[in-house]
Amino acid sequence: MTDHLPSDRAVEVRGLEICTRRRPGPHTPPLLLINGLGGSLTSWDPLLEQLPERDVIMVDSPGAGRSSTPTLPILVPALADVIAEVVGELGVGTVDVLGYSHGGTIAQELARRHPATVRKLILTATMFGLGALPVPLKAHRTLLSTARFRDRAVMVRDMARLAGGRSAREPELLANLLGTRESHPPSTRGYYYQQLSLIGWSSWLWLGRLRCRTLVLHGAADPVVPQLNARLMAWRIPNARLELVADAGHLLLFDEAATAGRIISEFLDDDSR
Repeated sequence: MTDHLPSDRAVEVRGLEICTRRRPGPHTPPLLLINGLGGSLTSWDPLLEQLPERDVIMVDSPGAGRSSTPTLPILVPALADVIAEVVGELGVGTVDVLGYSHGGTIAQELARRHPATVRKLILTATMFGLGALPVPLKAHRTLLSTARFRDRAVMVRDMARLAGGRSAREPELLANLLGTRESHPPSTRGYYYQQLSLIGWSSWLWLGRLRCRTLVLHGAADPVVPQLNARLMAWRIPNARLELVADAGHLLLFDEAATAGRIISEFLDDDSR
């Protein structure tokens, strides 16, 4: 286990204050973590425990966590540019990138728009936008509500619906996960701006031009993003590797952290083509 303690730093980019946290480690380049809707850098602990020697950078997207909320919604391509500028401000040249859920859309654009910055790409529980198999209606209605960020009972109910996997089956595990997500909930405006960022967005036409090594990691029982989307992305991206975790849901990085951590570490440490 690394003895290095994480350090927080706020970076100003395009008039926005972006909150970052870095946990140094001997395994480089750093792994950049981009969270999903409403997620903050405080929620990564279960995965970090499985990557003890990895140099990790966590970022609160605009409108989430402790980062400032923009005046108007920022579309996914521009969000990727913001993240790239944050990486530059931190003095880092090259990163491996893990994008989770909504963060996976930003990660795709980061790899497309800033290929020199991204060594390897990990797309987890995410999709390619327009043309993808949509989020089921019941889950979509739940995602539209911000009540779960203000009411613990609603949070327990809604997250069980959205999570699937162990979080839906084991109340104690879900309670522990929710505890990591309550400290820095998104503003209502910031949360809806994150959703609006996806308007008109699709990566399907250019996924075939990505050249970084890519891992598509997905829960086979994800109730939010149907696994067919993962299969299509892995097929579309040249030489992508697909890993489906049996019985895992949308929160596989957190409630199946040991399995996810092993797969991620193997992928990052593999230097073969």
